[in-house]
Formats: sequence, C-alpha cells, structure tokens
Amino acid sequence: MRFFQKFAIKRCSAVDFRITSDMHRKRISHVPRLAPLVFAALVMLSSPALPNDGQITLVVGFAAGGTSSTAARIFAESVEQITRSPTLVENRPGAGGAIAADWVLRQRGTQTLLFMSSTSSLKTSPQSGLVPIGVLATFSYVAVTKKDSPATLAEYMKGASHEDKYRTVATAGAGSIPHLIGTKFFSDYGLPMVHVPYQGSAPAILSVAGGHVALAIVPFPDFLPFQDSLRILAQTGSGIETEGWVGIFAPPETSSEEVARLSEIFRQASERCRERLRTVGFEQVWRSGAEARAMHEKDYARWQPILKVLGVQP
Repeated sequence: MRFFQKFAIKRCSAVDFRITSDMHRKRISHVPRLAPLVFAALVMLSSPALPNDGQITLVVGFAAGGTSSTAARIFAESVEQITRSPTLVENRPGAGGAIAADWVLRQRGTQTLLFMSSTSSLKTSPQSGLVPIGVLATFSYVAVTKKDSPATLAEYMKGASHEDKYRTVATAGAGSIPHLIGTKFFSDYGLPMVHVPYQGSAPAILSVAGGHVALAIVPFPDFLPFQDSLRILAQTGSGIETEGWVGIFAPPETSSEEVARLSEIFRQASERCRERLRTVGFEQVWRSGAEARAMHEKDYARWQPILKVLGVQP
C-alpha cells in the first residue's frame, strides 16, 4: 500500500512539474510580445494626450522663415511627439500679426492656438479675449551694421548727427517692434530716423549688407545666419531695452481644464527643445499664463504711445 502511495505521489509530482514547466514556458514566450504593449500603455498614461481628433494648429502672424515661424516649427514637432496628434503650423501674415490674431479670436471652442511673439502682441489688446497659455522662449533684438561702420554706438550716433546716411534703418515692417525700437533709439539721441520697411527680416539685413541702408534692427535669430558678414552695434541689454518673447494664446472661452492641459503640453515641449532653440538664437524659458498676460500688458502699454505718434493703428 505504501508503495502505491509513494508511486502516486511521485507520479503526481511529475505531472505537476510538467504542467508547471509548460505554463512557465508559455508565459516566457509571451513576454516579448506583451512588453511593448505594456510600455506603450505606460507612456500613454504619463502623457497629457489630446483626443484622437485633437489636431493643434499653431497660427503664426508672420511669413515663413521668420523668428516666429522658426520657433513654431520647432515647438510643433515636440508637441506632436508628446500628444501623438497632428500639430500644424499655419502662416497668416499681415498687419503686424493682427490678421492671425483676429482669425484665432473668431475660433471659439476649438483646439486652434495662436502662436505669438511680442511683435504681434502690440496689435492685439490684452483685453481682446485671447487666453494666455504661456511663454516658451525669449530672444534679443539687435541693431546690425557693416563691419566698417563706426565701431561703438556713441561713435555711430555721432556720425548720424552729421551724416544722413547713418540714420537709414531697415526693419521687417511698419509698426513692428524693430520699427518702434529704432524710433526710440534715435529719439533718445535727439535724431530723426529714416525708416525703410521690408517684408521680413532677411531682406532688411541684406539691404545693409548691400550698402542700401546703414542699419537694420531685427530679432537675433534672424541675424544669426549673417553674423560673418555684419556685426552687432547694439542689442537687448546693451543699447536696446526690449526683450522679445514667444508665447501661446488660445481662442476666447477656452475652458480652464483645457488651458491647464495645454499649459502642461507646451511646458514639456519648451523644455524638450532647450538645446535646439539655443542653436537658432533663442533662450528656452517657461512662464505661466498669468506671467504671459503680464508681459503682454507691459509691452502693450509701453509701445502704444509711440504707435500713436507714428500713426500706426493697433
């Protein structure tokens, strides 16, 4: 009897061992197929994803190739990686950014965003209804001239007091921040400025390189490709007080929940782009929607008096 009991125990143990081994082998064989799915699920849970149809369109108020458009395309790529939703850049140039701002103001209850720099903010009142999401980057404005021009700002302005040619200033357009900077720049020295507006920073810079005008005032990222042929006479923090910034604003009546979600998406996008932004002349920052509103209000109040003197309507 004991023999049969012992044999039965051994037989059961062998059967259990085979069953256990078979289950273990099957479980191991499924791990490679399940692991990517588990990893993907974890990534989805950790990302502030938008709905499947939540396409984001970054509306830029200036032509492709300029400061705002360059930054928009950098951020669009990062946002698309974070949300796994299409993120497009749409250029709607004209009226110093006002056309783009007006278009977004009419997009109520959508995922569309207005991508703004401090330049376009001047054309749109902080009380317009646009909802600030945040500021993602900053940049300097620079006054650039030929390398054989007077070496220092004081020497240049001394020359401008005697020769009209040094008063010619090229910018990306009438009513733009560079136009206003130039106006104040020369006014501080008691000199009139001869403004030469162009359609974009690149032709303004090329006009200096070609000797058609003496000075161009442009965002530093736009000047970077030309730094070997021209030089900086003044810049933000040294002769120019104004700092440029790039921010995101949503259409009116965007819910607080949506604002919070978009804020987190663009905060992550800004941080991911730090090194890439630096290589093209920006400094990565993150400032909240409340801080973005404060910056907008400060710039709007600062420049409105000069806009009125120049007869440029916001």
